[in-house]
Amino acid sequence: MAATTPTQSEILKYLKESGGRFVSGADLADKFAISRTGIWKHIQKLKSMGYDIESHPKEGYRLLEVPDSLAVEEILPALRTEWLGRSYHYLETISSTNDHALFLAANGAPHGTVVVAETQTRGRGRLSREWLSLPNRGIYMSLLLRDPLPLRTAHLATYAAALSLAEVLRTEFGLSSSLKWPNDILISNRKAVGLLTEMQSDRDFSRFLVVGIGINVNFRREELSESFRYPATSIAIETGKPVKRQQVLLAFLHQFEKDYGEFLKNGFEGIVNRIETFSGILGKTITVLCGDREIRGKALGFTTEAALMLALDDGSRETIWAGDVTHVEGAI
Repeated sequence: MAATTPTQSEILKYLKESGGRFVSGADLADKFAISRTGIWKHIQKLKSMGYDIESHPKEGYRLLEVPDSLAVEEILPALRTEWLGRSYHYLETISSTNDHALFLAANGAPHGTVVVAETQTRGRGRLSREWLSLPNRGIYMSLLLRDPLPLRTAHLATYAAALSLAEVLRTEFGLSSSLKWPNDILISNRKAVGLLTEMQSDRDFSRFLVVGIGINVNFRREELSESFRYPATSIAIETGKPVKRQQVLLAFLHQFEKDYGEFLKNGFEGIVNRIETFSGILGKTITVLCGDREIRGKALGFTTEAALMLALDDGSRETIWAGDVTHVEGAI
């Protein structure tokens, strides 16, 4: 979806505000000080971008439906945040939203910048694993956060983002979302979201964080049938119907701005109780891959720095700072 011109954006806004009623070409021409032929050309461009606009020789034009797009025209007018996403970069195709956000950060992009793409050619998750980024099926985005955070705790902002999205999936869509330590969100024990945070820092504090998030929104079951490290799903599969990606993105940005503020104020301790409420592994016997070592035990909780505490089968306890949960007892 190509970007609109300023005039097209204003025409689109006017059609939206008309509430599905016809607006005459003459009225539009007068309002925007261009010819009726010029209005017609702008309408044709909007139609080519996916906007369903009915044309009538006597009545004029009316907007019937907007496309499932994450373009500026569909996000910024509906944004409810104070600072998050106010600098908004939309791309149809990009190698990686994280790479682009890192580039923007190095060139002075402001705190709260959001990068969103319709598809990624080299989307990645943790440990450089590929993230499936089919066009118009998911939300592939990166958030730029510039608050200076102590190096030992800066990465914990990832948990605030995961918590926000899990909250949205439950409250907005009624889904049984849960957090799989350290960076996945599951729906009905299948992976629907992955997060990857990258950072540049000085000696003691972060200079900026880029939080990358991939959300399987409207993937069909057959598109997720290939072999993954963990069974995959999408919001549409779990709800049984397509979902407007704008609704997911806007709700998440609003929720994350609040949760990130709580994280800045009180650290991980300010959100850990909610993290544990949403956890899909606490109290369960799990297997964690740590390098070449597999550790099996019962997940007890998290430290104040988000390390995972396990009770092992031999009665001992172990704190795990980094690893992948590869199996949860009782899950798929």
